[in-house]
Amino acid sequence: MRIGKSGFDSYGRAVAGEVSTRSVRGTVQPLNGKETVPAVAASRNTGTVKVYSTERLDFRSEDGTALGYVRCGCYLYELVDELPNMNGLIDHWKYIACLVPQSQVPEALKESA
Repeated sequence: MRIGKSGFDSYGRAVAGEVSTRSVRGTVQPLNGKETVPAVAASRNTGTVKVYSTERLDFRSEDGTALGYVRCGCYLYELVDELPNMNGLIDHWKYIACLVPQSQVPEALKESA
């Protein structure tokens, strides 16, 4: 799932970014001890995982204009960092993702659950 850049309408009222969804194949795996230290981009302190995908996904941009999420089962993870692996053998993308607590799920994504 992706939330696009929010903006303002012609009256100056805030308009939420558009939500888009697509299905991709991938895996969600826990981080091991060595990986938790470099995962500085992880802003939430619980539920940090690795997401592997053969397709490039949207992730949190530095300026906050785009946000990428992955839903795995009943859990929602925010993609916070991208680590491409283009070695020519098995090209894939690795992402660091943080579990989003129910109380912090964006309203636009609650509707698409």
